[in-house]
Amino acid sequence: MAAETVRPKAVFVDRDGTLNEMVFDPVHGTLDSPRRPVQVKAMPHGVEFLSGIRALGYKVVVVTNQPGIAKGTLNIADLDGVNDTLTALLKPAFWDLLKYCPHHPEFGTDCDCRKPKPGMLVEVAKELNIDLSGSWMVGDGLVDVQAGKLAGCRTVLVTKLQMNTVERFFDLSCGEPDFIASNLREALKLITFNGGT
Repeated sequence: MAAETVRPKAVFVDRDGTLNEMVFDPVHGTLDSPRRPVQVKAMPHGVEFLSGIRALGYKVVVVTNQPGIAKGTLNIADLDGVNDTLTALLKPAFWDLLKYCPHHPEFGTDCDCRKPKPGMLVEVAKELNIDLSGSWMVGDGLVDVQAGKLAGCRTVLVTKLQMNTVERFFDLSCGEPDFIASNLREALKLITFNGGT
C-alpha cells in the first residue's frame, strides 16, 4: 500500500498592520494601507518572523484586503510597487505567495475573498494543496482571526491589547483568537511551541 502523501501546511499572514505599518490619512483622519512605495515601513521582527516560519517547514502566504482598488484610491501599479518595496525591506526573508482581495461591498462586489470571509485562504489551499487544519492565520485584526477560523486554521492576533480589552470593544463572534501576541517575534514563538512541524 502506498504511503499517504503529507500535505504542506501554511502560515497565512495579513499585510497591513502586521508586516508593514499603517499610514495616517490626514484627509479622512484615519489609519490606512500604504498607497505608494515611499510610505512603506516594515514592522519590527518581520524578517525574523518570516524566516522562522519557513524554518519550521511552513509555506508563507500573505493575504490582504485591498479595497482601495474598488474605491479608485489605489491602482494595480501602486499596489505592485508597495508589495515590491515591502519585499525588499524584508529580505532575505520572503513569502511563497501573496493574494489580495480588490473588492468592497459598497463599491459593487460582495465577494467570497474579502476577509473576514475565508475565500483567499481556501483558494490558496486548493492551489498549493495546503492542509488548512494544520495551518495558521496571523493578523492584527479580528477579520483576520475570523477568516482563519472559518478556514479551519489556528489563529494569532497580533496586538498590544489584552483579551479583556479586546472583548470590550469588539464582537468576537467566530473571532476569538487561539493566541494573542504583542508582536511578530512573540507570534513566531507561539507557533513554534504550539505546532511547529
